Amino acid sequence: MLSVKRLNLDSSWHISYNRTDFIIDPWLIGSEIDGFKWLNEQWHIREPVKITELPDYNFILISQSYEDHCHIKTLEKISENKTLIATEKAYKKLKKEFPKRKIILLEDNKITSYKGLNFISLRPNKILDPVYYSVVIANNNEAIFYAPHGFILNDQQLDLVNQNNIKLLITTFTEFEIPKIMGGKVNPGMENVYELYNQIKPLNTINTHDEEKKAKGLVSSLAKIKYADFDKIESKNSINFIRIDNYSKKIIT
Repeated sequence: MLSVKRLNLDSSWHISYNRTDFIIDPWLIGSEIDGFKWLNEQWHIREPVKITELPDYNFILISQSYEDHCHIKTLEKISENKTLIATEKAYKKLKKEFPKRKIILLEDNKITSYKGLNFISLRPNKILDPVYYSVVIANNNEAIFYAPHGFILNDQQLDLVNQNNIKLLITTFTEFEIPKIMGGKVNPGMENVYELYNQIKPLNTINTHDEEKKAKGLVSSLAKIKYADFDKIESKNSINFIRIDNYSKKIIT
């Protein structure tokens, strides 16, 4: 069985898969700051799930090193006996912040097994990409493909992903672009959603990392943002879209 539950309206999730419960990218308290407050600081408009009210979980998966995914203040508040699993850049950051915690590195394009699930970290191919990873979370012959900033799969990565039947694609629907010197197109929007859908043919698609947040700083002043029309996508439903805009648990069939 697979079930998902939003922990905020951005990109924090509780997943129950193959009787294993885990959390992805928890940012549940305070603001997130990219480098300096003058550069970028953001807040949730709607309060996330309280840390004291989190469902049970076995470990925490961190997909990116950026603070809206790897939120140190949240992780400090979460029980220290929980294992952290992280892609390369996030792993390096977490080892500095939590040298005594158990942290498992997800090596690029290699299978890492933990708690009955198999994980594969995929790294972007573009030289100038600010590096936004995607992660395959596999259970037997089916899998979740988690790409909170979208993803362009090369042939090798596509072969790796398609070794499983993709039960669920979780990716951003928002187009978010800043000047190239600051990162360029951070979220690629619906064009990439359709591309991923056609490549991996998921049974279900859920959006993530699409929250309209309160923000200040240079990044927000320069950003060009195009949010998806969820009503239109839901009515057309050409990507097996499941709309989740609250904190209720959703069973994925």
